[in-house]
Amino acid sequence: MSSDNGDELTRIIAKHREEVAAARAAAEQRARNDENARHGCDAPLRGVALPVLREWSKRLSAEGYPTSVEDRLGCRPASLVFRLAPHKGPESSLTLACEAGPAVRFRMNVDGQDVGADLQTPLAELQPRIVLEGLGRFVTVALKAAIPRRSDCGP
Repeated sequence: MSSDNGDELTRIIAKHREEVAAARAAAEQRARNDENARHGCDAPLRGVALPVLREWSKRLSAEGYPTSVEDRLGCRPASLVFRLAPHKGPESSLTLACEAGPAVRFRMNVDGQDVGADLQTPLAELQPRIVLEGLGRFVTVALKAAIPRRSDCGP
């Protein structure tokens, strides 16, 4: 093997080792962040957010909009997921996820596309009115996405 080839291989291996070390450090940091986010997050989310999500789920279901609430507080990241699946409309979800800080982030997804995570609150400030604000934003967006669009192919 020529020295040029050997130098190139040495460079590639060194770069790979640096990338592996960086990936390992990032994974360790994510694990620390997950553990910090989980610390004490489960009880406030269950106590404050879960009753509001269940109440809206019952009401929307009674109005003909199938919903479900998924308790994923034992997972990483700890979260509650509110799903709305209108008939003939795209499935949508609102995730209330624990984050480092500790904080709670509201993430909206409509038909597989993230449509917003603009609401975040410190865990200590989580109140039913904040959950209602995020849930109201989400249901508005999700129901709007379920409105049939006029086809360009006809009336």
